[in-house]
Amino acid sequence: MSEYPDIRLRKCTDPAAKLDWFEVTEDCSFHWGDLQTVIPKGFITDFASVPRWLWSLLPPHGKMANAAILHDYLYDYRIGEAQFGAQKARLLADLQFVFNCRQAGVGSVQVWVVFVVLRVFGGKWWVE
Repeated sequence: MSEYPDIRLRKCTDPAAKLDWFEVTEDCSFHWGDLQTVIPKGFITDFASVPRWLWSLLPPHGKMANAAILHDYLYDYRIGEAQFGAQKARLLADLQFVFNCRQAGVGSVQVWVVFVVLRVFGGKWWVE
């Protein structure tokens, strides 16, 4: 088992998968505050869901890739919702993304642009 940010991936081989989907090839543990959980082998991610026309400004496969995988997992499984409620858990996931991006060397302007987009539009993905 690996530990975040060492996330092992491969291109998703499912014939129904979109071109930009990748899957985790080995369980990866991470600590999120007092919570510890595992991104399981087989989890599918598209990294940051950035429209292709914005990739030159916000590359989803760049330095923010691992933070985006963890963020996808936190959203997909609503990690922390039972402990903190939906709104706080979502905010914590978004702030964790900001922290992880900054740790990975993503520029502060890029990080805050993505954070604002997450706060404005991310609620739709939290509940679906």
